[in-house]
Order: sequence, then structure tokens, then C-alpha cells
Amino acid sequence: MIATAYTADRIFDGDHVLENCAVLIEGKVIADVIPLAELPAAIPVQHYADCTLIPGLIDTHMHFMRWQGPLFLAYGVTAVRDTGNDLAWILQCRDEWPQRDWPRILCLGPLLDGTPPGHALVARAITDTDSAITAVCDTAAAAVDGIKLYASIAAEWIAPMVDTSHASGLKVSMHCLPHGVLAAGRAGVDEFFHLDGILADVWPDHPPGWLHVWGDPDFGKTWDRQQTVADQIAELGLTSTPTLAYWDSQWRIRTLGPHPEERRYMPADLFTWSAAERDAELGETWRRAWRAALRFQSLLLARQVPTLAGSDTPCGGILPGQSLWRELSLLVAAGLSPVAALRSATAVAADFLEQPDLGRLQKGCAADLVFVRGDLSQQIPERPELARVVRDGTEYAPTLLLQRAKTVEASWRDDPWGQQFAQHFAKRANART
Repeated sequence: MIATAYTADRIFDGDHVLENCAVLIEGKVIADVIPLAELPAAIPVQHYADCTLIPGLIDTHMHFMRWQGPLFLAYGVTAVRDTGNDLAWILQCRDEWPQRDWPRILCLGPLLDGTPPGHALVARAITDTDSAITAVCDTAAAAVDGIKLYASIAAEWIAPMVDTSHASGLKVSMHCLPHGVLAAGRAGVDEFFHLDGILADVWPDHPPGWLHVWGDPDFGKTWDRQQTVADQIAELGLTSTPTLAYWDSQWRIRTLGPHPEERRYMPADLFTWSAAERDAELGETWRRAWRAALRFQSLLLARQVPTLAGSDTPCGGILPGQSLWRELSLLVAAGLSPVAALRSATAVAADFLEQPDLGRLQKGCAADLVFVRGDLSQQIPERPELARVVRDGTEYAPTLLLQRAKTVEASWRDDPWGQQFAQHFAKRANART
């Protein structure tokens, strides 16, 4: 098989920035990364000037719908981890991705939740410890890539569910409301989502609610306690996936409205269902909450708590693919360097997910490459200009993927999250009347 060499002004290999090097691809695999001076003359070369070559990005927190596939690739996201979906449906999609213009798919199966579950169409309801253990066993037996515990799990179920999952060789991720991140960590949970579970730890006697607590002007008075909690999270060895892009989207969409790309590429009904109406007062509450979340994530980064980049798309009306770049820019705002932010969506993500063939440009890794205009070692663009994407050795033109994404089949409504959003919107509409 004849190799092809890909070069750019600089290469980020998942760990370090390289110059004057080439990535050799043979079929679906990286054959080597070598200095340009050692490149055989017979190998064809594709050079992308004024670009940074990076590994395909990994969105570690999202909920898959079929219409998203081309958008993810268009923005250089070549692998995603679905963090809650109908089990049979997402396993089918995981089998399909090689034949589609989609990213690679990892999945955690359904949300394992209490009764009634918060998102019934993408969850499995649990009633007691025995059914909790059974739910983990059944989900693990389906060969998923991890287990997710959701907000209505009873506190006494967490440890046995974690033990069962770990015995199956699977990590456990959790939406830690209402028990708190520290209780989850002490029970052995590996990863916590959205930062929301810290409220029980930093402000145990807080006022009612969730958003309005994060956005409460008095939340800043818990700063000393926040630092203590951050210390304990670091000691427990937890991994944070904060989905700051979702937090950010909620104040922006209520005060500034959606970005044009979100209107252009998301299905119209889905955008209406998942987005929010203009509300300046609520938007300001969300802005305060977002700032508080960003400050707490900064505490975690200062303590070197491992952090993964995840967007939570399509929740909040945020765009697949592009929202991950927003996440990376927010991680920089929270204290990471641009290179460290890139690691959170490449090598660090691949290591946590135990996917050694992803997230790096190294010999033997999957041929997932992204060419982005500019020097990403100096700045992470929120709206990147991509020159080319390679997934599994196949080249894609981002402009063509975006054109394809404009045509969305009505069948998206049949996807589990399409049905879940429709159900949620109907309940919200009924409540207003």
C-alpha cells in the first residue's frame, strides 16, 4: 500500500507541537511521523500552508442524532462519546459510523436513573439496589464504553453500581445532583459532568433551586469552601467534564440570540424545542452562573484535576462540532494553555476513554487528522477555518460536509432524542396554557 504524507506549518501530535515533520498515512492507519528531511522522494505530499495539523477531536459529552454526523466532521470532530441514549439505537449507530459521514461513536448506553427517570425515552428506570445492579450488568453486557448514572439515583445505590461497573472493566460517569460530587467520588465514580453536583458540597444549606443558586449574588461568599471542595476533588482523583459551552450558551441565547450557524444547520423544530426564548433577566442569572462555573473549573485546573472537553450538544440549541471549539476556548479562559486545551479533546480524552488508537498522531493510531488555519498553539478559535478533515483515512472537504448538513431528513424526529425533545416541548407548552 502506497503511503501519503500530510504536512502543515506545524503539527500538534496530541502531546507536543512539532515543526518540519510529516504524518504518513497508509490506508486507515498512521504509518509514522517523521522529519521532513527523512521523507522519501517517492511519497506524495499534501501540504497545507498556514495551518496546524492536529489529531481528530473527541467530543466526550454529547447526545447523538443522525443529522449531527456531517456537522461533527465538518468541524474536525472525528470521534464522539454519546452520554445517554436508547441502548439498541445507539449501538446500531455505533455499528453504522464507518459507512456514514459521521464521527466514530462511543457510547454509555441509557441514562441509569431513578423512578420516574428525568428523560424517560433515553433512560432506564431503577427502583432499588437490586434493579440498579441489574441495570449496570445488562448495560455492560451490551459492550458499551462506560456507564452513566443520572440525577435521580439514590445515594445508597451509587457504590454497588460503581463496584459492578468496575468489575466489568467500565468507568462510571455521573450527573451528581443532588448528592454532590464528593459523595460520588467517595463511592468510586470516575468522572462528573456539568459541575452542577458541587452545590451540595460548597453550599449545603443553599436556597431552593439550581440555576438561581449558581446565579445567586451570594454564591461568591462560598469561595473558601469552593477551594476546599476543589482540593477534595483532586484528592479523590475525579475527572471533570464541565460542558462550559452549554453554560455559556444559556446566557448568550437569552440575551444575544443564537449564532447564525445554529439557525442555519440545526433542524428548525429541534432548535425551537432545545433553545430558549429571549429573557434578559434570566439571561443575566445564567451569565452569573456561567461565570461562577468558570471560576470553579479554574480551581480544578489549578489543582491539575483531569478535564475533558465535552459540549452537551444538542442540548441548549448549540451546534455539533462548533460547540466543542467554544468549549476549548472556554477552557483556555479557565486557565489552560491552548495546547493543554487541545489535549483535553485529544490525548487526555483518549487516555480516559481507554482508546489508545485515538487522540494522537503516532504510528499505529487511527488516520484521523484535521487541518485548521492559524497557529493553534497560540490561540484557539471559536469559529475555526478548516482546510481538510481525514477520518479513518478518508478525506473530507468541510465545505461539502456543511452543504450536506443543510439538508436534514424529517426522519430525525424518529431518533430517540428527537422524540425526547418533542415530549419535553409538549409538556412545557401544556404547562404554559
